[in-house]
Amino acid sequence: FPGMTSRNPQRTFHRRSLPSSCTPFSSREGQQIFRSACQNQGLKSFFPLIEQFLTQSEPAYCGISTLVMALNALSVDPRITWKGPWRWYEESMLNCCVDMEKVSKVFIAFSLLVATANLRTIWAFAE
Repeated sequence: FPGMTSRNPQRTFHRRSLPSSCTPFSSREGQQIFRSACQNQGLKSFFPLIEQFLTQSEPAYCGISTLVMALNALSVDPRITWKGPWRWYEESMLNCCVDMEKVSKVFIAFSLLVATANLRTIWAFAE
């Protein structure tokens, strides 16, 4: 865009490559894995989750955004309104036991993510 410059162009990126141990979902192999899972009834949790797909609003919100997707996919009622009459989870609603400003800078510890999930009336445990 005209007039737009980056302060540190060497420190930016548009997309990151997956590690070699991962298969891109949209690749030929990824599509074959998906097709195989669908044919073998291995996608029972995929459809409720994909309906709730959420792009994280902060780079460090990967755990928070995943929990929001899971809570909405499991139809857990937040018991507070999101917008208008809608009761729906979104990331900032999970500020009950975490400092979201801190999480946006340093991520969230897995144990704290599990504790946050348990406060939302689902039973979560870490293995």
